[in-house]
Amino acid sequence: ITHFLEKISFGSTRQFATSEEIVEALQPYGGMYESQHFRDVAVYTVSCFKHGVSMATKVLAETLFNATISPEEVEEARGSIAYELQTFAMVADQEPIVTDTVHEAAFNNNTVGFNKICPMDNLTAITRSDLVEYYTSHYIPSRMVLVGVGVDHDDLVAAANEHFPAITGENTSDMSKALYTGGSCFRFDDSSPPVIGPQELPTLTHVSIGFPSSSHQDEDYVKYCVLNTLMGGGGSFSAGGPGKGMYTRLYLQVLNRYHWMYSALAFNHVYEDSGIFTISGSSHPSHGWDLVQVLIKQFKEMATGAIEFHELNRAKTQLKSTLLMNLEYRNIELEDVGRQVLAAGHRKSATELCSMIEAVTPMDLQRISAEMLEAEPSVGAYGNLKHIPTYEEICSAFKRDNGELHGRISQFLLRGVRGKSS
Repeated sequence: ITHFLEKISFGSTRQFATSEEIVEALQPYGGMYESQHFRDVAVYTVSCFKHGVSMATKVLAETLFNATISPEEVEEARGSIAYELQTFAMVADQEPIVTDTVHEAAFNNNTVGFNKICPMDNLTAITRSDLVEYYTSHYIPSRMVLVGVGVDHDDLVAAANEHFPAITGENTSDMSKALYTGGSCFRFDDSSPPVIGPQELPTLTHVSIGFPSSSHQDEDYVKYCVLNTLMGGGGSFSAGGPGKGMYTRLYLQVLNRYHWMYSALAFNHVYEDSGIFTISGSSHPSHGWDLVQVLIKQFKEMATGAIEFHELNRAKTQLKSTLLMNLEYRNIELEDVGRQVLAAGHRKSATELCSMIEAVTPMDLQRISAEMLEAEPSVGAYGNLKHIPTYEEICSAFKRDNGELHGRISQFLLRGVRGKSS
């Protein structure tokens, strides 16, 4: 449903018959708008000159409380999503789909475990009444935070009092807590990628393994952020340069060591009452077993291996640098303020966050890594899964001290060489 609402954002309202009228209303103030829907929050943004604060706030209020969600807009959104789903087959990076699968495994049939990307099977089933019901129950003042960056506070308050409705009534939306379940979600797709231009897309198997981490209000949250940065990762090709993470563990121990790994990436997905720390990777389907073995080994190494001072110091420096550089962008600062106030009622300063980052120790990272592995793993996979071990085999490997998958031995991994496997 949120996938539809993202497409319909800033459409027709009671005072603006079309999105073109919204554009015309904002044009004298140099205004533009956008919306982003995440698993846990939706962000609606209007940017304009300072003297356009009132009009920007009016547009936001109309979009958030008075959208008409016309049948024509619903069908247009349906077509846009269908096209978007088709384009996924035309790119090698399947990260959005793999993220959906590991969340579905981790939070089976609840809260953030539901798909962010509208499945093709649901595309025709979602109706206008479904969207209106969700819109009216979730888009209420008590669930919102109005944030302004680069604007006078008194002007923003005055505009809010003029255009936003008063907070009345109860919050009737679903307030369920995220329940980590663990499990697996395998989506088989052995179709060949389309040929687009002279360069063929690689045929890949995508796997993501995750364990429960912390919420963004937990005292271990910053520690997981440092661990995420220390693991790092990315694609098998990178132009390098400052901040690209070329000295992170997943580059040094995985991408630089195994030429058949197309990508390897750690990511800590954090929400209000839960989180999941994942390591994802992709390779040719013939290396599916090896791919899973590499991911398991990295998790085991996190919990039992030594964390060198230089790599921890590099991770903390990189995380602080990323934090400070991101806050130079007003759109990111805007989202940061909104998320923190919505979750905690206040905002931690960059100075406070940097102090918390600096206080993280190697023992902290080993402790949270070991605690993660006490839970059942969540495994999401997409593509040709012919050579992927079963969920039961993966669970058994995590219970072994060495993290070895049984039933098959990869001669390639044992040799640890860079070259074609026999």
